[in-house]
Amino acid sequence: MTLEELRSLIAAGDQVELEVHGLDPMLYVVYRVEQGRLAVLCDARGATLKYRSRYAAQRALADCGASRATFVHRSAYGEMVGLDTVGAATELREPLLLSRD
Repeated sequence: MTLEELRSLIAAGDQVELEVHGLDPMLYVVYRVEQGRLAVLCDARGATLKYRSRYAAQRALADCGASRATFVHRSAYGEMVGLDTVGAATELREPLLLSRD
């Protein structure tokens, strides 16, 4: 899905669930959640849209008319401190209210 397609869905009144994933301190990717599955947002050529900051990703979504998203940051914290959670996903999920300001 492209930003233009996202903009069209939102303008048509569809409820779109979005997640901004922090993959690296300078790499953020946006996904649309469809029936429990993640679909990455892409540019017109099909390449994954990548943002250098969480703010840039949030701004792009707000410019499309989105008002909410969830920020997701996965961590290997359990492994780093020796917890018996090997293989278990440890993630921070933070609701975001998006605005064009």
